[in-house]
Amino acid sequence: MSATFNHQLLEFTSIDPARLRDTHALSGLVVAAAGAVGMPSLGPPVVREGAGGIAVALLCLEGHIVLHCAPDEGACLVEIIARAPADVGKGIDVISRRLGS
Repeated sequence: MSATFNHQLLEFTSIDPARLRDTHALSGLVVAAAGAVGMPSLGPPVVREGAGGIAVALLCLEGHIVLHCAPDEGACLVEIIARAPADVGKGIDVISRRLGS
């Protein structure tokens, strides 16, 4: 039996904190990653800032992309879920290149 969804969860570290505080760039990043995976979004990215962190999420028709950023630690947890046979690795590649990790 083949999987219905493909999924990747990765933590990137040693990222420039300024990159992780730039909510406009992070929003563009999830849109670009969704495009690379081939997932149309259901609206604009949602950004929430709180004590010590920033979350950016893009809900798509067949999955989602979420970034949980900890700028002070230079860390970003990335989750991409997409309906198979989409290649979530393409989205991870976009995020990795743009974060400089």
